[in-house]
Formats: sequence, C-alpha cells, structure tokens
Amino acid sequence: MVDMDSALRQSMLQYYDERAPDYEEAYLLGTGTSSISDPELFRAEAAILGDIVERLSTGRLVDLACGTAFWLPRYAARCSAITLFDQSESMLAECRKKTLALGIADRCSILRGDFFESRPVLGRFDSALVGFFLSHLTEEQEPLLFDALKEMLGTSGRFLLFDSAWSPERSRFNAKIERQPRTLKNGARFEVYKKYCDRKDIEGWGRTYGLAISIEHFGAAFFAVSGSFLA
Repeated sequence: MVDMDSALRQSMLQYYDERAPDYEEAYLLGTGTSSISDPELFRAEAAILGDIVERLSTGRLVDLACGTAFWLPRYAARCSAITLFDQSESMLAECRKKTLALGIADRCSILRGDFFESRPVLGRFDSALVGFFLSHLTEEQEPLLFDALKEMLGTSGRFLLFDSAWSPERSRFNAKIERQPRTLKNGARFEVYKKYCDRKDIEGWGRTYGLAISIEHFGAAFFAVSGSFLA
C-alpha cells in the first residue's frame, strides 16, 4: 500500500501546472514519463486511443481531468455540449486555446476545481471521458470516481476511461503502485502517486461497481475501457 499525503497531492498539482506546455509531447513524440523506452509505442497507442475516443464520444460530454484537452479535436464534432474540467489552471489555459482554435468555444464550458469537492456542479451527461486520472487515485478514492460517474451518467450514459496499463514491459521498470519521481525540462523535480491497472483490475470494476464494461484496448502502455451502469 502506498499512501498519498497532502505534500504528495500538492507536488502532483504543481507538477501538472508546470508541465502543461509540454504535456502533449507524451502523445505526439512518445516522450512519456514511463520507463518504457520505445517512443513509437506511445505514439502508436495514443493513435489507437484517439480512434476509440472518436467512435464512442457523443452528445453532452464531460472530460474529467481533461488536462490540455488533447482529445478534444477527436470528439468535438460528435458532441453537442462539452464540459472541460481540471484542477490545473495552466492546463485549462491550454484548453481555452484549443476551443478557440477549433471555433467551438460556444459549445464548451471550462471549469476548474478539485474533483472530489466540485463534482456536484458538473451536472448530467450522455458521455464521460476520464483520461489518465484513475491511475493517480488511491484505492480509497477509486470508488468515489465511479460513484460520481454514476451520478453524472445514470444508466443511460456511457463512460470511456483510459490510462496506463500494467504490462510485462512496464513491470520491468516500475512497481504496480508507487510514488514516482518526475523531472521537467527545466530540472524541477516532483513526486507523483501512480497506480497501474491490469485486466484483472478492470474486470473487477464490473462486479464491484455494477458495470457493463468492454475493454476496447489493452496494450503495453495504455488501456481503454468503455462502460455503463446497470439498472
């Protein structure tokens, strides 16, 4: 068990604030923070995730922990209203640039807040996108995420969740649950909490949270899971 204290939570927030300008390099250049050394692996699997996002995102959508809204160009055309939610103001600044560049600012709401404190203001949606958020949640926090998704989606909506996969390639360098050091280009050092998921973990969500789930992709670097709540 790895605990997450207040100092670690603050380190994670500051890390993502300062990483915002370079965040998308993980997908575009394959220069991720994982120990997997092959950059093409990240680029190839990010492209797969993008195709899944485009296929499954519809209607009124909330993008939780949206970061820079990297996936926005892939789902914007299929969504009637979009809520972009994150705790980092620097990340949301990148979101605003994208909504303006795509000419869809009138269909987008940008909200800043702590997910565990602000979720009542988020409303009801047809789709929820949760990218690379779950892996930063402790075992105690994970049920809160699924409780919130159920509140926002009911039994008619659908979520798409993707994150970092626990794979043989990953296990060569990382522990399944750990506190990881992260260093930015400017040399600033931070620490983040990271929890990787394997297929067994994902299959357990169905039983634990009352879900119908489908594993859309499970690779060496990333996984994607779509699902809905049972009546």
